[in-house]
Amino acid sequence: VELVARVTTANREAQWTVQGGNAEERDRPFWDEGITGKCEVVAVSDTGLDADNCYFWDKVNGISFGKGIDMNRRKIVQYIPHIDNKDEYGGHG
Repeated sequence: VELVARVTTANREAQWTVQGGNAEERDRPFWDEGITGKCEVVAVSDTGLDADNCYFWDKVNGISFGKGIDMNRRKIVQYIPHIDNKDEYGGHG
């Protein structure tokens, strides 16, 4: 029988590491400049997108392929597939 270590998160400390690179210095340069992620749009180009992934799923609006920008959507405001809107089994998009 072995002891199992208690799993804990470090979310309180992650902000310092992600933004400033050092948890001990407690720097948050992005937040200090007012960059919080609110009302931000990020562009990503890849082989595809798994819209069913929990990070992208929008149960209210779904996803609209090949349409214009829709800022009323919560997560994906525009998706332009270059070939089709399908993903292959084992694909990463």
